[in-house]
Amino acid sequence: MSTQFHIGLTSRALAGTSSYDILWRNFHHWPKNGIMLHLQTPLLVSSLILYLAAFVGHLNRQPHRKTTLDWPRLGICLGFIIQTGCLAIRWQAAGYLPVTNLYSTQFFFSWCLVLVYLYFEFRYRIGASGLFVVGVNLLLLGIALPRDPALPRMIPILDTPLFTLHVVFSFLGYALFVMAFSLGVLYLAKQHYKPFRPTDLQLLRKLNEEAIFLGFCMFTFCLLWGCYWAYLAWGHYFSWNIKSVWSFIVWLFYAGMCHAKFVRRWQGTGYALLSIAGFAVVLFTYLGIGLLLESNHPLN
Repeated sequence: MSTQFHIGLTSRALAGTSSYDILWRNFHHWPKNGIMLHLQTPLLVSSLILYLAAFVGHLNRQPHRKTTLDWPRLGICLGFIIQTGCLAIRWQAAGYLPVTNLYSTQFFFSWCLVLVYLYFEFRYRIGASGLFVVGVNLLLLGIALPRDPALPRMIPILDTPLFTLHVVFSFLGYALFVMAFSLGVLYLAKQHYKPFRPTDLQLLRKLNEEAIFLGFCMFTFCLLWGCYWAYLAWGHYFSWNIKSVWSFIVWLFYAGMCHAKFVRRWQGTGYALLSIAGFAVVLFTYLGIGLLLESNHPLN
């Protein structure tokens, strides 16, 4: 606790206020004083260890061996619960969704990736089919951990619920596009691997199309909230900064993919290739612009 907190606690106690009332009134200040924030690094390391154990467990699993308990899935679920607790601590301490620096965006992107993986895992039991997503999650956490986890001050222009909605839908869309990339690569690998079961390819194609469609919906909401936010902040719905332009290019690309699944020549292999190409566009929009180019986007 800070010295000011002790002084305030003593003075109020001498004035006749009970210690219980004083602790209750000051409880909401504890995270901002750094008490709860000390837990974030141990929690994140615990999540990383659980994700890594689940990743290795999937790699070493024998395909035809049945077990009473799915240990890799359990590890990912426990890691996600711990990481969610860490996110809640940071959110409460900051007073806003903490995604305003590279550490915070990598942390939140990692959280979204695991959420998407768990959606497909519990809906379709994809198991090792989503290992690439878990691998990207491990990479993001491994890069983020050595960085400074301090919470920066909120820029006034970002202090709005529209910013939170814009960012949440954006990263959920990105996470779904990463899942689509993983499924596309796996589809091509299984197609050229003999023997393979046609049912496996049909399922992968279905999952790929669902990931693309859901990602496109999430990214559409991201752009809608972003445009409305821009209108309230600057008086126009769209600006020609490079981040906005490339975000629109991402949206156009995946809008085309939603239509391409109905074109016979783009189904199957063609759709898997488009999923891989789309991932390159997403990667450039997410990292390439901030690292290689200059932009006046509020998050750069």
